[in-house]
Amino acid sequence: MAVLQRSFGHRVEQERDGLWRIVFHLPTSTNCWLMDDKGELTLIDAGCFWNTGTIFDTIKSIGKPLRRIAITHAHPDHAGAAGELARRTGAQVFAHQLDIPYLTGKSSLAELEGKTLSHALHRAAHILGVLNPPIVYGPLAVQEADAIGSLKVIHTPGHTPGGVSFWSEKHKALFVGDNASNRFSLLSINMSVFTLARAQLIESFEKYQDYDARLILPGHGRAHYSQDASGDLLRSAQRAHHTSGFRAF
Repeated sequence: MAVLQRSFGHRVEQERDGLWRIVFHLPTSTNCWLMDDKGELTLIDAGCFWNTGTIFDTIKSIGKPLRRIAITHAHPDHAGAAGELARRTGAQVFAHQLDIPYLTGKSSLAELEGKTLSHALHRAAHILGVLNPPIVYGPLAVQEADAIGSLKVIHTPGHTPGGVSFWSEKHKALFVGDNASNRFSLLSINMSVFTLARAQLIESFEKYQDYDARLILPGHGRAHYSQDASGDLLRSAQRAHHTSGFRAF
């Protein structure tokens, strides 16, 4: 794996030919993924708003135009730079229709029901003005089975109502956002305090069995390689049935 850039706050590495990972270390380790799609770039998730410059510079260093920004969910550490990157590059932002109101500032995730602690934290973040990402103007709404370039949309709600995953047939890869993490090489379903509907998220994992994935690309943690990567995801959901409580991220 070639490391293209490294600093105190981030690292850019080429995961494989035509696929790059930008990992930001602060306030927590969070990934953006860049994918070459027939000579054009698709960005999967967009970090926090202060990550805009690093993502933009990485795109310039790759030397191919950014055409699409695909958002897995509307939390500010995954959609924060989307609006400004779209303005700078002319790329189109895509998100599930149920999360569009949170990207456009018309609604707040704090208005939704959820576990007591999750709801309280969303409310606190809303009051502090840090829950919604900066406004995205004119995002395109997608739903189950739509295409974003060569990516296929899979609606996998639970973390947020419009949470989605993306399937890349070329890479045999699932981009899963915050549905799962791979911290310390431990692939696990994300039961963080920011997951609004735990049972719904576990049910969403059943959709992954329809894909012969060899690579899981999470929002947090390293890529997970396996001959049965989809099965690994399903087993992580099954384990979650027998556990309780939350993790921080």
